[in-house]
Amino acid sequence: MRSTQALAMLWAAAQLGSLLACSNKPEGMFTGAALGGYKEEPKVITLTLQTLQSDKSSPAYKIEEKLVNDFMKLHPHIRIQFDRLNTEQQKIKLKTQAASGEVADITMVNPGAQMKPYVDSGVLAPLNDIMNEELRNTFVSGVLSYYTFDGKLYALPYNLNLAGIFVNKSLFEQAGLTFPQTFEELIEAARLLRSKGITPVAIGAKDRWTTSFLFMNILQRLHGGPGFLQEVLQGKRTFTDPVFVRAIAELQRLIQAGAFEEGAVSVDSLAASSSFRSGQAAMYYIGTWEIPKIEISPAVKGKVALMKFPTVDGKGSPNDFMIAPGTAYALAANGKHLQESKLFLRYVTMHYPQAAMEMNAAIGLSQKVDDDFVATGYTPLQLDTMHLFKDIQGSDMNFDNVIPPAITQTHLDLLQNLFVQPMNPEDVAKEHQLSWETNMKRK
Repeated sequence: MRSTQALAMLWAAAQLGSLLACSNKPEGMFTGAALGGYKEEPKVITLTLQTLQSDKSSPAYKIEEKLVNDFMKLHPHIRIQFDRLNTEQQKIKLKTQAASGEVADITMVNPGAQMKPYVDSGVLAPLNDIMNEELRNTFVSGVLSYYTFDGKLYALPYNLNLAGIFVNKSLFEQAGLTFPQTFEELIEAARLLRSKGITPVAIGAKDRWTTSFLFMNILQRLHGGPGFLQEVLQGKRTFTDPVFVRAIAELQRLIQAGAFEEGAVSVDSLAASSSFRSGQAAMYYIGTWEIPKIEISPAVKGKVALMKFPTVDGKGSPNDFMIAPGTAYALAANGKHLQESKLFLRYVTMHYPQAAMEMNAAIGLSQKVDDDFVATGYTPLQLDTMHLFKDIQGSDMNFDNVIPPAITQTHLDLLQNLFVQPMNPEDVAKEHQLSWETNMKRK
C-alpha cells in the first residue's frame, strides 16, 4: 500500500515538474501557479511587412518604425519583420510572390490599374470588416475609392500627394532666373542653368515612373485639362492622337535642351532626390512626399519653393495637378495570420496622422489632421504646399495607375529610350497604340 502511494506521489510530482518545465519554454505555453489553473498563452507569431520605407533619413521610415515598435509593445506575442525594398524592387517582388501565391502578410500596393491584377487574382484580402465609421472618417473624402473594386476595399493608403517643380531659389538667383510660367521659359531656364554648369532638373530616369509622371503633366496641359487617358479607356481617343504625339515631342525637346542630369537613365529616384537636396540641381519634378526630406537637408533647407507646372503652348491651367493617391498597405488573403495582420493595419492607420504630425511630416497625408500647423512649427514650404492642395481644380493619376500593366511597361520603356537616342514622336505613339491593341485583345 505504501509503495502504491509512493508511486502515485512520484507520478504527481513528475507531472507537476513537467508542467513547470513547460511554463519556462520560450513560447510560454502555460501560466499560473495553482494546479488546474494553468492558462494557455498566445504563441509568438511573426508577420512580414514588405515596405517601401528603405531610406533611414526619411520621416516616413521613422513614422513606420515607431508605429511598428509601439504595436509590438502592446502585442508582445506579435513580431513584425521588415522586408525593405525600393519602388522598383518591390513591384518586381510583389509580382513574383503573387504568381506563387506567397504574398507578404503586409505589403504595399499602388492604386487603380496597378493593384487591380492582384485584386482579380485573389491574393489581396478585402478590408471592409476593419473599416468602421471611426476609421473611415479619418480619411480624406474620396481617397479610398482608388483602392476599392466592386464595393470591396483592398488597401489603406497613408499618403495623398500632388506633383510640382521644387525650385532651389538660391541657384535661381545665382543664375538670374525667375520661376518659369510657360514650358518655353522652362526650356530656356534649363539651357541657361546648363551653360553655368548647374544641373537644371533632377529626375532619376532609371526608375522610369518619374519620367512618366513628368510626361503626364505635359500631356495634361496640352489636353487642356485632366482626362486624356480616361478618354483612351472609353474609346474616344487613341495613343496616336495629335495631343499625345505632341506631348512626346515636348518631353524630347526638354531632354535635348540638356534639362536633366548626365546619364539620367542610370540615376534612380533616391539618387535624384539626393542630388537636389545636396544643392546640385536647380529643380526637381516630384511629388509632395519629398518635402519632409527637403526640410531635414541642411544644403537646401529654407531655400526651396514648390512651383506649379507651367502651361504648355498656352494650354492648360496651373491649378490642374498630377496627383498620387499614394502607396497603401494591403494584406495577403492567404496569410497564415490574417486576423493579426488586420489588427496591425488598423493600429497603424488609426495612429499614423498623430505620429506624422509629431515628426513634422503631416503634409500630403491621405488622412485628416486636426491640429494647428503654424503653432506646431511647420515651415513656410510646408504651409505653402497646404495652400496648393486647396487650389486643386482638376487632377490626373499617373499612367501606371490608369492603364493596364502590360501597356504601361511599353510606355515606360519608350520614354526611357528618349534619354538614350532621339526618336520620332509619331513612331513612339504608334508603339503605344500597338501595345494597346495587342494587349486589350487578350482580355
